[in-house]
Amino acid sequence: MLLKKNTIPADVRKMTLKEAEVLSEEVRRRIIEVTLQNGGHIGASLGAVELIVALLRVFDPDRDKIVFDVGHQAYAYKILTGRNGEFDKLRTFGGISGFPKPSESKYDHFVGGHAGNAVSAGCGYAMARSLSKEDYEIISVIGDGVTVNGETAEGLNLATTYGKQIIVINDNTYSISAGVGSVPQYLETLRKEPYEGKVKAGADSPFSIYDLDYLGPVPGHDIALLDQAFRIAKEAKRSLIVHVVTNKGKGFAPAEQNPLKLHGVSPKGTDSGEGFGGVFGRVLSELREKDDKVVAVAAAMAIGTGLGDFARKYPDSFTDVGIAESTAVTVAASLARSGYKPYVALYSTFLQRAYDQLLYDVALDGLDVTIMLDRAGLVGEDGESHQGIYDLALLSSVPNVTIASPATYSELAAMLPYLHDKHGVKIIRYPKGACKADLPVDPDFPLWTTLRAVGAAGAIVTHGAAMIEVALGTAEILSSQGIDVGVINARFLLPLDRSYLDALSNIPLYVLEDVVYEGSLSQHLSAMGYRVTPFTLPNTYVTFGKPSELRAAYSIDADSVAEAIRNAT
Repeated sequence: MLLKKNTIPADVRKMTLKEAEVLSEEVRRRIIEVTLQNGGHIGASLGAVELIVALLRVFDPDRDKIVFDVGHQAYAYKILTGRNGEFDKLRTFGGISGFPKPSESKYDHFVGGHAGNAVSAGCGYAMARSLSKEDYEIISVIGDGVTVNGETAEGLNLATTYGKQIIVINDNTYSISAGVGSVPQYLETLRKEPYEGKVKAGADSPFSIYDLDYLGPVPGHDIALLDQAFRIAKEAKRSLIVHVVTNKGKGFAPAEQNPLKLHGVSPKGTDSGEGFGGVFGRVLSELREKDDKVVAVAAAMAIGTGLGDFARKYPDSFTDVGIAESTAVTVAASLARSGYKPYVALYSTFLQRAYDQLLYDVALDGLDVTIMLDRAGLVGEDGESHQGIYDLALLSSVPNVTIASPATYSELAAMLPYLHDKHGVKIIRYPKGACKADLPVDPDFPLWTTLRAVGAAGAIVTHGAAMIEVALGTAEILSSQGIDVGVINARFLLPLDRSYLDALSNIPLYVLEDVVYEGSLSQHLSAMGYRVTPFTLPNTYVTFGKPSELRAAYSIDADSVAEAIRNAT
């Protein structure tokens, strides 16, 4: 057994090529063992094992800067940089992150949560190296899917400005979904060329437009060839791209056979049910059947956001722009200007990258665009970079926007056709995972509705499936203790239901939300003069763990809220 509890890069550098091959298989088994238990991004990480082992044989991360573009491919790196002993706690509360995290290890040189930043980060390190007159290598490890990303293109444009950088493209032909557009097609052409072990420079380089030399395509599971390629790259004097071809899910048959479905796996025992994304996709197909102006836009997340069936049924009414959320929103703006009704499906955390486009390309002229925000609120195991807790802080500043937060699948199913014929910018946000509640939907679809009559102690005001469940649980706890509180479903956050609020002007309101306070419903109601006790998240970065653990940690679970209300009455 070559893999030890505290294996570090210096140990890897001492190994023979044969030992490195054995180590790779041990690391691969370790990744499979832990991710099947804890969940995680199994596909890309399995494909990058030999690549990372070879990197650590050739480069010294105690000195050299190795930057990963997102952490989907970095599990082997975590294991081999002193964290194998902690790897059993991957993505668990109090454990280690599923993404590169500088505060976790000196070997994590840059945060890796949202795709697209690695080459730009490398440019920053290159400038710092020039200013300090130090001597170290800079290696950015990116996926082929992110080559379509705007920030990646911006970084490539600067990659020769401050001296040599090495940009490794881990090409497994996928981003999260299959690659789209001309750049993946270009990489496919390069993959067909034989690997000759020589750098192509100048006009001979397929990346000459960026003044970058090229080495590849390197077989990504051959330790000897990877070792050779990285040593050639290390000796090179100019910035270059090392193009490595890998198999997503390598060594785990289910992931190799279905790289889309097994991009990531859920923790053992998790039953996510249909999910809000599934409801969205189903109802959107029904809307498209009745209205041929309905179109859907995805940003490499068609499957994850529930658009898979829609894309198969209506391929001409669907587009996937790749890992390019800002482009997704601007494309939707043009579609709306052309008389279509676009639905843009994004994860909440990734809308942050398209705020400018939402504010000016879409909202400035009140275009008829609907943005579906999956994974809103506390997401859980993916941690700080993926928690959907900042969307209201951003969105509540957008003029004339409608923001809705359905509590149940049936409410979402009713909300989509209700909003479809209403003009303007519409945001519908919902959490990850299954919905347990099954509440009646008022056919008149009022902005707010009463789930439990306002009691002597006031009312809990909340929105969204996860927090509705907490609110109802809180009310049950308090009822058993002789304290009567109501529960109000504020399904529309903007516009506010002023007529409903008029009846609450003198009533204590306990506003419960799994978002930061800034921009929240709690803040809006407090500013309007209502008697509000807010239960929100602090303006911080929320770590990883099960959503129930995180709610308890931040005192927005039923027990904590019930105790606070009891102490206040």
